[in-house]
Amino acid sequence: MTKDEFVSQLERGALQASSLPVTSAILRWTADQLKRGEPAWWKPIAKAWEKRAFVAWSEAWSLYLTCLHFEALSDADCPLVPYFPSCGGTAEADPSVALARFLVDPPPSFFENLKSGQRRTYIAGRAIMWTAPAMLFFQRRNLPYYLVEVNSGAGLNLAADQVTAVKGFDSALVSARVGLEARPLQSEDITDRRWLTAGIWPDNLSAIAELDAAIDKIAQRTRDEAAFLQLAPCPPEKAAAFVTKNIPADDPEVGLLIFNMGTTVRMSDAEYAAYAASMAAMLKAWGERALWVEVESVRGETYSMTTQLRVHRILGGQPRSLVMASVDLESATHQYSEAASAFLGPEVPAPPK
Repeated sequence: MTKDEFVSQLERGALQASSLPVTSAILRWTADQLKRGEPAWWKPIAKAWEKRAFVAWSEAWSLYLTCLHFEALSDADCPLVPYFPSCGGTAEADPSVALARFLVDPPPSFFENLKSGQRRTYIAGRAIMWTAPAMLFFQRRNLPYYLVEVNSGAGLNLAADQVTAVKGFDSALVSARVGLEARPLQSEDITDRRWLTAGIWPDNLSAIAELDAAIDKIAQRTRDEAAFLQLAPCPPEKAAAFVTKNIPADDPEVGLLIFNMGTTVRMSDAEYAAYAASMAAMLKAWGERALWVEVESVRGETYSMTTQLRVHRILGGQPRSLVMASVDLESATHQYSEAASAFLGPEVPAPPK
């Protein structure tokens, strides 16, 4: 990540977050300081990122902001606290002076999180998107299924149907909920919960309230049912191998739904090709009882503001794919493929001649 690349992405991020005064001010100030020269804090940030590749245009600045937010949530004496509404501060004041003070001597954890942290976000409207293909695919077959999420964080998306009632969705068909994450997060661990909150912008209080409500509801369910969520350490590139090893495909009475949200957008074309090939190979073992669902930005669009719901399955022994729906985040419009029902539905035998 070069300084010029970071500046360009910060400026675009500030435009995207223009309705959030604290967030946009932080991004604009950071870009302005970098355009003026090379402030002392840039060198350690660049060093933290020297072995890290960012594919998505928003990945670096969103991680930077997440790390700032995490420090404010973790330390009541952090200079940013009075300016972050999430910490009880006010959104009316300019946070730039406090940010400059913070960057004079950030704690080691700030750079450690820049180096290896992975932002995980819970967005209520996005979290339930896996339920639509599940209804068309598994419920029409009355087929129980294992539900697996790649890059699951604390597993909040896996339980989205428990947080938000989805009309017509049958939760009883979910045999197990398995989350795969390089380092699984525990929503009841205070440090992990702060990290989850830090992934939401400090002046987006409605989104933080949604996150808190989801965590509280799922925590209660987990206390009542210890195995409700099963979180296992596994990086995304090994997800298919994990499923092959740990979830048997030989029971014809059970299916598989594996999904990823905001994951493959971070992969290069070569990484995504390898990931997709491993998924296709794994799905073949399940025949026509499995579904791979993606909720991701449009690949190939650098500044994509469109989220696609992509579904993949095996048909006639071959992998097949369909963009089931698209949501334009700027215009708040969506499109739905009329072919989705036929693509996901049970095969209908041809009438006799």
